[in-house]
Amino acid sequence: MVRTTPGSRVLSTREVKRGESVDYWRHVVSDAFVPLQPVADSSEFEGEVRIDQLGTMVVSRVDAQRHEVHRTRALIAREERGYYKLGLQLRGHALLEQDGRETDLGPGDLALYDTDRPYRLAFREPTAMAVFMFPRPRLRLSPAGARLVLARRLAGDAEPASLLAPLFLRLVRGIDAGPPSAAMPLADAVLDLLSALLGEQACDDTEPEPSQDALLLRAKAFIDDNLGDPQLCPDAVAAALHVSTRYLQKLFAADGTGIASWIRGRRLEQCRRDLVRPGTLGRPVSAVGAAWGLPDAAHFSRVFKAAYGFSPREFRARALAAPAPYANRQEQFA
Repeated sequence: MVRTTPGSRVLSTREVKRGESVDYWRHVVSDAFVPLQPVADSSEFEGEVRIDQLGTMVVSRVDAQRHEVHRTRALIAREERGYYKLGLQLRGHALLEQDGRETDLGPGDLALYDTDRPYRLAFREPTAMAVFMFPRPRLRLSPAGARLVLARRLAGDAEPASLLAPLFLRLVRGIDAGPPSAAMPLADAVLDLLSALLGEQACDDTEPEPSQDALLLRAKAFIDDNLGDPQLCPDAVAAALHVSTRYLQKLFAADGTGIASWIRGRRLEQCRRDLVRPGTLGRPVSAVGAAWGLPDAAHFSRVFKAAYGFSPREFRARALAAPAPYANRQEQFA
């Protein structure tokens, strides 16, 4: 049972028969996120989730009665996704468990967790949570750095949550003001800030970073510094770091992606930003691709559409036609 609003899907247990709500909720949350097993005290459970797609990020708001969701090893074995989820508690309280940690979340609190590791999320009362799901490479955290910040409470009244929570909340509400493509610049900026702040927290920890993780970070930094070079490729990165291409490919594979895919994804992210950035609106679409190492216009259009669902020209046109979002929004968690 799906109700749609412009750019959104809204799925609710109110549209199914009495006694079928828990089973339906399993389908709802598994469709919105990754396969999950819900547990509820009552067969009359009620819940609703709104789902919006912003490029590679899924933005959702969950409103539900008391219940739990489990991501088990069996569910992970059936389908690994390679995503992080960031939960922003809006109303009520929740308990997050992952990797032996238990984290209590109240309104305004944030927590990051990994969909390819078992976790339990328990909502102890009627609750609302905003959930942001995105590919792990988007945060640019080393595996060791990620382990230090997963399933840890980012208190809403302290940094970095005090900086991040209003922006993520604004992202959820801003989608109402226009099509998803109009909200992408804010989504990019918020994820960049999240990446920087979590990386800073990981660096502050006394645990030393393994040499493999350090090499992976150096490789990603080299890629970002040379995205505009059309000759940038796995062999070039390996040569710059004085390692074999095969070894570098293994490092990226352990991080959840291939090095060629990482290079292409970072190029496309920069192209997507420049297509709608005020200072580059007068630049031809083909020139945007060429500036970020994609000089073949037909190839650029093809891989961009495969990643985002629209050709670069269509993406720019849709973004420019959208009303300016996020104006005069009051930030509230309740």
